[in-house]
Order: sequence, then structure tokens, then C-alpha cells
Amino acid sequence: MVDSSTPSASKRHAMAPAPWSDLHSELLVSIAATDGVSLRDYASLRAVCTTWRAALAPLSYPSLLSLVQGRRSHSASVFSLPMRRTFHLHTGSSAIVDPECNFYGRAHARLVGSGNGRFAIAIDARGTRSTTLRIILVDPRAGNMVQLGSPAGGKASVCKIVFASNKSLNPRNHNDNWRAVALYDHNSRVAYIDTGGGGSTEDKKWTTVNVADGNCYDDMAFNAEGDRAYFLSSCGNVYVLLMPRGGRPAAVIEPLATLMHDPNPTTAYAAPYDVVSPKMVTKHIFLRQGSLYQVWKNTNANVNMGSGYFRMSADEIFVLRYDTERWPCWDVVKDLGGCSVFLGKSSSPVVVQPVVPEVRADCVYWIDWLGVPMVCDIATGASKPWVLPNCMCRGDCWYFGHDDTTSIDV
Repeated sequence: MVDSSTPSASKRHAMAPAPWSDLHSELLVSIAATDGVSLRDYASLRAVCTTWRAALAPLSYPSLLSLVQGRRSHSASVFSLPMRRTFHLHTGSSAIVDPECNFYGRAHARLVGSGNGRFAIAIDARGTRSTTLRIILVDPRAGNMVQLGSPAGGKASVCKIVFASNKSLNPRNHNDNWRAVALYDHNSRVAYIDTGGGGSTEDKKWTTVNVADGNCYDDMAFNAEGDRAYFLSSCGNVYVLLMPRGGRPAAVIEPLATLMHDPNPTTAYAAPYDVVSPKMVTKHIFLRQGSLYQVWKNTNANVNMGSGYFRMSADEIFVLRYDTERWPCWDVVKDLGGCSVFLGKSSSPVVVQPVVPEVRADCVYWIDWLGVPMVCDIATGASKPWVLPNCMCRGDCWYFGHDDTTSIDV
């Protein structure tokens, strides 16, 4: 007997819902433009089928990353400048971190690092930014968070963290394997951590590295492939930390080999930058194709040096390259080989080959103290607000979502 209540195969086929690709593209775009859509949501929509992928614009970077404090929690979002829209960075819920649930009393969260699609948050004690209680590493694409203790042991503030996934250990669960270097206690102390090797990440301990008395670092850059971190001191010296791996001795911070021969760091800079160096308050360091670069920004008013033969304008930017075959080994360059660099106080330096029209070659992109993105053509050293049509935006640091475009170009 045939059950008449059960549709025949032909009827079942006729009643089946239409394929997802039949959804009208305008409706799909409208859904994707909803305020609550996260980066993961958007990427998932584009992955449904070829038709959807064609209808939705590809995720484009750079983005500005912001951490917003609500009444009881903090949430993160990014504003894609090429796409001119905001995405939430969810990790399973709208709140990235709820300080009241995780810590005693109400705490304050702030961004202290960003790179390779991930970012780092410092949780500070209530009412102060001078005591960091916890570090949280967030991978919004995988919906993963790793909680770490503070390298300062709750006695000082973490200023900046550079990090990378540790692909040499347990690659099937690489989201729990990180190598990170922290700069803390007013930029005068350094520690590193490796969260791989099993066990709870919260039980992992930071290793403090001895720093010469009086040294204070303006910036650091991480070459994860070479297990090296580079530090730029306030007086212009450059130091390198070789992280231990596979039986290497304990890590130490040493001056670059070329710079060991002269105790006066200013002699490493070609004139007139040897005189300019002590006056530069804002300095960054980054790597490109194996070479070290520095970016200096004059945060003072217009300055005339010496007899007036060299003049610095307010907010003027210089880019210098390190050349081991020359002495002085640091000198100014006027291009980056068609690349551009994105620098932030609390984000790793990112060197990119421009692939979207909004990003210009041979430029330095930075964020001012108001959170406004700025662009500097290094041929002239002059900066101006990076304003796109119909786009007003602010952020705490840069965010790039793909490893192949966010890794430091070495």
C-alpha cells in the first residue's frame, strides 16, 4: 500500500526549497549590511556558494580596530576603510570580555597589540592603567580567546605586545599556541611567553629578560620566523632579543652587532639625523625584506637645526633604513619599493603592497592621538588626514585580517 500522505519523488523535488543561489542579490547584500554582522558572519556568507561570493564584495583592509566599553562589558569592532563599513568582532557572544565576571571589581580593558588577524587586550585594575592584571589574546576569525597572566605580576602596566601563532607546536590546535613578547613598566622591561606544549595557558609563565639599567624602548618589532624581537631605545640604539628554542641558552637583549663598536648611538646616523635623533619623541621600528627601518615623527613645533641649514616642520616624518655595509649605518630613504607601512602605538607594524586604490604606495599610515588615521608621503615627509569620501572614522589601532598580508614582510 502506498501512503498517500507521503509525496512522490517528483513531488518532493518540486516542493524542495530553491537553492541558496536563487536568493535575490539585493536581499543578500541587505542582510550582509546589517549592523550586527561580524567578520566571521560575512566571511561565512561569501563561502556559501559562488553566486553569493560574487554578490558580496571581498573583505578589504586596512581596518581601524576599536574597543568599546559598555555598561558591563567590552566589545570590539573594525571599520574597513575600503568598504566604508563596520564589522563586529564576535567570539561567540557580543562581549569580547566582561571584566566584572572575570575579575574582582570593575576593571578597564584596552588594546595593547594587533597583528595577523588577532589582537591583544590588557585588563587593568579598577580606576588605574598602571596595573595590568590579565592579558587576553583574541582570534575573532576562529572565535578563540587565550587568557594569560600579566608579565608584570599585577605590579605594572603592559604597554605593548607583539605576537604570532607558534606553528611549530601542535599545528592542529594552533589557536592555543602563541609566542608573544611584552613591553611593560613604562617601556623599561621586557618579557616573553610560549603558550604551546600542553597544559592550561593561564598556568603559563612569562620569562623576564634582563634590560640594561636606564634603557627605555620606544617601539618593538617581531620577526616570528627568525625568533627575534627588535627594540628601538629612546636614545636611538637598536637591540635584538633572540628567543630560545630547541636548547638555545636563556634569552638576552643585545645591541645589533654593527652598533656594538661605538657607545654613542647618534654616531650610527648620517648627518644631520645624528643631531635630530635626540629630539625625536615618536619613533617606530619595522622590517621589510630582511632590512630594518625606522620611522621618526617630529611631534614638536617647527625646528631649525644648527645654522639653519636643516629645518623640521611640525609632524614631519622621516623613514630611515639600516645598512650593515655602511657607517653611519642609518640614513634616510624616500621610498619603500612600492610598499606602504601601517604603524600604531598598540599594533604591530604592517608592511603591505597596496592592492586597493585607497592605499597609496611609499606612504606611512599612522593614527593621531584623537584616533584619526593619517597618511604621509615619505618623499615629502608631510602628513594629512586620511579622509575617504563620505567616511569619517576613528580607531585605536590598525587591523588586517589575513596572515599573508599582515605578517611583517621579511
